[in-house]
Amino acid sequence: MSATRSRAATAKNARRERGKPIPYDFRRPDKFSKDHIRSIQSIHEAFDRFASNYLSAQVRSAVHSELGPIEQTTLGDYLDRLPPQVVVCLAEIEPLVGRVILEIDFATASRLVDRLLGGAGEERPPFTATTITEIELLLLRELGNGLFQELANAWEQVIRLHPQPCEVVLSGQQIQGLMPSEIVLVIRHELRLFESEGYFHVVLPSSTLEPVLPRLNARVLFANPRRGSSPQVIADLQAQLEEVPLHLRVELGRARLTVEELLRLEVGDVLVLDQDVSFPLLVFVENEPCFYAFPGQRGRSLAARIAGPVTEEWPRPDELDQEGGTALWPTVTTP
Repeated sequence: MSATRSRAATAKNARRERGKPIPYDFRRPDKFSKDHIRSIQSIHEAFDRFASNYLSAQVRSAVHSELGPIEQTTLGDYLDRLPPQVVVCLAEIEPLVGRVILEIDFATASRLVDRLLGGAGEERPPFTATTITEIELLLLRELGNGLFQELANAWEQVIRLHPQPCEVVLSGQQIQGLMPSEIVLVIRHELRLFESEGYFHVVLPSSTLEPVLPRLNARVLFANPRRGSSPQVIADLQAQLEEVPLHLRVELGRARLTVEELLRLEVGDVLVLDQDVSFPLLVFVENEPCFYAFPGQRGRSLAARIAGPVTEEWPRPDELDQEGGTALWPTVTTP
């Protein structure tokens, strides 16, 4: 009997708990639903891929960006938590109204600037309004403009955005034109670069996203996915790929030596290579054989003239014209 009464009392208490009102803070109303958060999370996962590619091309090194937690708070609380040394980029993104904030932690920003200036990607002395140079400020603006453009590319499946040139400030106190009571979405992105870790935040005000909130649900977001990249995106990717450095070497030939022969080598000794002087040399790109070439000289420098790709079927050295040397080699237009 006592067990039955206990179960009845537990069920009655559960009904009372379900009937209790849910606390609601009118100073911090929830502007974004769970569906909105999931859609924005999906968009910014794509932004991570775009940002990784953009930053990797800029600093000529591998940069990995990964989506972190998403927080809904007020702008005032967010600004109060900003560290004293930080890089903040602000930009208007038309046709949306208002400004979007891109905050980069100082260590990451200084490493990026150091690499862009030819350094190894080490943390630089703190930036201040009096010590920062025009070149450093210009580089920070260019990084901000590039990341805002990649952000617009990620949002293209929802709305076509056109970021305006950004403004760079070095303190949260310099951020103006936004209400402290504004509800914002703070999206954290974790960065790994130069064997170190960093982060940047994308801060989206609720008033800025209000016109597109009805489209931020899974059904509308994925109903008409982007089927292809725009010509501008393709051109940007091509331009970035063309700037990627590659290691190229020309192999003159090879020789096999025993350890005894190697130890007996002296200055003036001649090594006979296995390469026939009338046969083209192999050109390696990133340790992959890609072209045939003939050695030569251009001015005072050694040079190699590309004769064709390695897929071409070249004649053997004994098939060459004895008088003309390379007259029987096919003529190939270098791409």
